[in-house]
Amino acid sequence: MNPIFTHLQNRSLAHVMRFSSWPQHFPESVAEHSFFTAYFTSILSYLLQKAGESIDAGKAVQMALVHDMEETFSGDILGPFKHYSPELSRAIRKVNEETILEVFEGLPADLRDYYILLWKEEGSGESLEAEIVKVADKLSLLAKCLEEMNAGNGCMGKVYEESRKKLEEYEAPWWQKIKSQILA
Repeated sequence: MNPIFTHLQNRSLAHVMRFSSWPQHFPESVAEHSFFTAYFTSILSYLLQKAGESIDAGKAVQMALVHDMEETFSGDILGPFKHYSPELSRAIRKVNEETILEVFEGLPADLRDYYILLWKEEGSGESLEAEIVKVADKLSLLAKCLEEMNAGNGCMGKVYEESRKKLEEYEAPWWQKIKSQILA
């Protein structure tokens, strides 16, 4: 079978559930989360371009689409565990960097390498596009928490408040230009 076609058939992220140890009314897959992160990235990019910022919106959206691809292998690792200690965070990142090659197996080498570079750039947070994806990722988390809270799931309240506070306190100059349009 054609390796690209085989790659295209891998729908693993549609079956990896987020918040696996939390009660949820509406379980969300990593694929759903990645969609919303990419969509929110496109909105943030549009607002920034309108505000005069120079951003590669296409690159940012592609970055958002692959930002959690390592979870094809690892599953969704809950944040409190993932960030329990700097040593654990580094160990998880190291394993992810080793397995990410397998995630893009079957793609032409140049495309595989491009996606891996995007994935690494997002992980480092060292470009404007990566910063935007990280904020969009948090906005996706807020939307998920709010959806659950509106359905009576109080378990997500603390996560919502902590995540919102981080966004409110985030001081990147680009975020300051559009924050009032996003956070009500």
